[in-house]
Amino acid sequence: MMKNKVIYLMTGLLVVGVLLVMSYNGQQRTKIIKVESHIKKLDKKQVTTTKDTTKLETSYNQADEKAKATLIDFAKNYYTFSSQVDYDSREDKVSDDVALADEQKQILFSGGRDDTGGSKIDNLGLQSKYETAVGYTSDKQDNLIETLATVVIKVSSDTTKTIRQAVLIHGWYDTNIDKFVSIKINDLQ
Repeated sequence: MMKNKVIYLMTGLLVVGVLLVMSYNGQQRTKIIKVESHIKKLDKKQVTTTKDTTKLETSYNQADEKAKATLIDFAKNYYTFSSQVDYDSREDKVSDDVALADEQKQILFSGGRDDTGGSKIDNLGLQSKYETAVGYTSDKQDNLIETLATVVIKVSSDTTKTIRQAVLIHGWYDTNIDKFVSIKINDLQ
């Protein structure tokens, strides 16, 4: 009889132990499932964030390249002339790429005429030809990309031989309107 009680007691303890282990394992399994669920959510967020970051980088890089190319095109059109007619048409050639204030337009696109209204360009035989340029950009702030171009041009006149001249063009490119809103030019010596 005592033997039966011990066997029942042992069996009962074993059953209770198995139930405790199963209960503990079930609780752990539930915790593991919750952690896996959170990891899946984080993975989805990371994929979304990575896609958004890639899209932003691509957008910035495209705008960056467009700003450099546009500034170099501006330099080609601005510095290539061989007559007063060419000189006067420079503003029209770059009008699709710039949205400058009137004051800046007056500075950049002076008439090329002397006090009597005669053509300095034609009278002196002035010629300018774009040779090469290298564009650079800095950080984008708001919707503006600061853009620089080092430009080499060939300049000549009837009285002088052809010389090479380097200039630095400094512009601010607005990505909302895809145009330069400010351009400054400095000679490099």
